[in-house]
Amino acid sequence: MSGATHAARTFGKLAPLLAPSSVAVIGASEREGNLGGIALGFLQKFGFDGALYAVHRGGRSVRGVRCYASLRDLPTPAELAVVALPATGVLEVLRECAQVGTRAAIVWAGGFAETGEEGAARQRELAQLCRDEGILLCGPNCLGIINTAIGLTASFSSMLAEQATLVRGAVSMVSQSGGIAVMAHARAQAFGLGFRVTVSCGNEAVLGIADFMSALIEDEGTRVLAVYAEALSDPGAFVAALDEARRRRKPVVIIKGGAGEASGRAALAHTGRLAGSDRTFDALIRELGAIRVYSTEELLDVSLQLASMKPGQAASDNRVLVTSFGGGSGVVATDQCEREGLTVPSLDDATRNAVAGLVTPLSSVANPLDFTPGMVTDARHRENLPAALDTLSRSSATDAWLFLAAGFARHAPEVATAYNTVRAESAKPMCISWQAMPAGIPELLASHGIYAFTESARAARTLRHIVRYSANLRHRMARDPGLRRTFDWSKHAGTTARVLPEHVVAAILTDAGLPVAPGRCARTTEEAVAAARDVGFPVAMKALSPQVTHRAAAGLLALGVDGPDAAAARHRELVDRAAALGVMLDGVWIQHMFATERELLVTAFVDAQFGTMIGCGIGGALTEIVDDVAFARAPISVDGASDLLDELRTLRRLPSFLSARQRDCAADFISRLSSLAAAAPWQEFTLEVNPLALGHDAAAAVDGLLIIES
Repeated sequence: MSGATHAARTFGKLAPLLAPSSVAVIGASEREGNLGGIALGFLQKFGFDGALYAVHRGGRSVRGVRCYASLRDLPTPAELAVVALPATGVLEVLRECAQVGTRAAIVWAGGFAETGEEGAARQRELAQLCRDEGILLCGPNCLGIINTAIGLTASFSSMLAEQATLVRGAVSMVSQSGGIAVMAHARAQAFGLGFRVTVSCGNEAVLGIADFMSALIEDEGTRVLAVYAEALSDPGAFVAALDEARRRRKPVVIIKGGAGEASGRAALAHTGRLAGSDRTFDALIRELGAIRVYSTEELLDVSLQLASMKPGQAASDNRVLVTSFGGGSGVVATDQCEREGLTVPSLDDATRNAVAGLVTPLSSVANPLDFTPGMVTDARHRENLPAALDTLSRSSATDAWLFLAAGFARHAPEVATAYNTVRAESAKPMCISWQAMPAGIPELLASHGIYAFTESARAARTLRHIVRYSANLRHRMARDPGLRRTFDWSKHAGTTARVLPEHVVAAILTDAGLPVAPGRCARTTEEAVAAARDVGFPVAMKALSPQVTHRAAAGLLALGVDGPDAAAARHRELVDRAAALGVMLDGVWIQHMFATERELLVTAFVDAQFGTMIGCGIGGALTEIVDDVAFARAPISVDGASDLLDELRTLRRLPSFLSARQRDCAADFISRLSSLAAAAPWQEFTLEVNPLALGHDAAAAVDGLLIIES
């Protein structure tokens, strides 16, 4: 079995594209600047492990490869066709591919959907042809595919001209931007670690980013998947790919370009101003255990570091050990870790005592731990370095390790070897930062698959991502369709777009079995007094009108009303105030004032790409001031809702903000509302409870709003 055939078996249905046994370059010639000829040269240069054919009507050979007039003339059908022709010639070639049995093609040419209606029509025809004939198409308008494991360079990227060899790495990348893909690949090459597969998917006429993600997640040789995405042509397939990556514990590192603005939901709700498309994307990434980054530098830092770790290696918490060979660098790195939300705790006594006997008299065995230069420059201490590192790696006081190396040109290989040895055995993630590495050290580290940072701040940031990734693999916020509940929405709301006020929402929540502060709607003063007696004083009195956005600002809200006479007086005042404003009232909502200790926002809405979402945040008057919210796909379990609460900054910084009982009540309400909302019949809606009042040992919805959108 050839190398190409063996590699192909790991890419599933996309094997003909990502690891073909033979390649035909169509349009290749000896003419200077001809992209097909350039690509053919790259395939030869990097030793493509398969048969090569050149197809051109007018030539005999291209770069020593025999040239055929058409695909029909090849001795056997090529598995992959690389179409190096202008847009106007592409359809004819793809028809010929279908006739001869070539079922995979890469189209580099622009001039399709990105250029206007004529190009869009051409792309639709191309896509239909490929779907009808079962052709796997990458592109058009792309830079193609590189698979370093078999020397496949189905690309005209100038990056390939600048490389003498291609390093076979463990990171694969799929990108909707060809430029970002090859730039990242080139930098990985410069680090001596390289990529495995690089895919520029272009216009995604047939195969989208999710298709390539799925194939690379399936590939055993891909340890880490890096992704650059803008628009998602198939959000469902994207979610399925991330879900499979999480199941396989294969890290996916993502840059999302074109972060969207906040949704245009009705201004009556806080949700529209708090839940933009970027926040819902963040929620999806967190739920499915991927890692979101914001630059190609960060993408490479995180991807290459993860690829250098043992499979399944994870941080159980955010406690970091910082070691250095100079006190100042350790102090700076500690500050950097803490700015990233990591902690640098004291070591346990057993570890401190054991290490103290292995280091120099001047060493500090606190955390950060300063070995001092003498640990390397003095032979008596240098021989103890491996034992000291091994002891530190076994400490249960920390979950990750930031190792700061130093110059030491003469003994640098010994330091690198000691680090590699403990890294291979350690259960905790380790990052090495080595400023001003001596000659030969980058190559030595790369030969062991080690990614070396040249600045500790980047290493600290990467450790934060790894800690977060480990936590995301443990959380319980996964959407559970089995929790979706049936509910007769027709009793309360039809299908037309409208805003339903809080007394209707209260009826919905009550019928659904969720806790609601008791309330009644009153149209007369006598009804208001009777309602207040029924629900129990003190009460809040709220004017009901679709014309009023903020009742408090309009003077249409009365709080703390305590007694029948006060209720009658406040009702008359609200009616008079509405008349003065020219506002039509549907009535006054009389609601018992629940004994509130804490207030949360709980909301559900439909995201255009990812479906029904559930959210929670700090509620009441502080909702938009604090802007502390977290979202997940609905429905989620009570455990998942509890983990969602942990995403709030306020609760992370002030763990005692909610008592254990209040957390339980809030999580139960969030889960139950998520199950209710997941079965709502509308394609667009927002259901918001603000506040959810939390008392000493109970919760109740105090104010609610349902917006059904067209």
